[in-house]
Amino acid sequence: MRVRVTNAQRQAPVSAARMRQLARAAVRRLKIRGGGELAITFIDTGRMRRLNRRFTRHDRSTDVLSFRYEGEPTCWPAPLRRRQVVGEVLVAPKEAQRYAQAHGVSYAQELSRYVVHGILHWLGHDDRTLTQQREMRKLEDRLLANCSEDTKRWTRDSRLGTRVTSHGSRV
Repeated sequence: MRVRVTNAQRQAPVSAARMRQLARAAVRRLKIRGGGELAITFIDTGRMRRLNRRFTRHDRSTDVLSFRYEGEPTCWPAPLRRRQVVGEVLVAPKEAQRYAQAHGVSYAQELSRYVVHGILHWLGHDDRTLTQQREMRKLEDRLLANCSEDTKRWTRDSRLGTRVTSHGSRV
């Protein structure tokens, strides 16, 4: 599974490279297999509100929307290499920034949580009930901790010309 990360907004800073590294680590940790591409796109709150209204009938911005395309060959955006997109995760960084400021947490941590949250939704996890929310939060915490360790190890080892996989083997 390939992961493509695009920053299509200017409301809040996003390191596409760091988010790509996180998303790829999450895909590996979750053992997501198969062909195609998972597109993760950072969008502004106006676009998120329009999409949220269209697809969920909620007339407000939201943090994350996930779409799974099963059996539907979809290419997005069209001018790119025409890889089959099997799913999309849309993230509103401004929502992460607002939440982080209101709750005294790091914006980078909250944005990372939104990426992982979106991938979990794409896999079918739900958070409509309090029990589901608690379970999803545990999954996010575990995944963020594991992916953080993976990305630290890859960064450290890349300076040595090698990369360590999530299984500990060098490539």
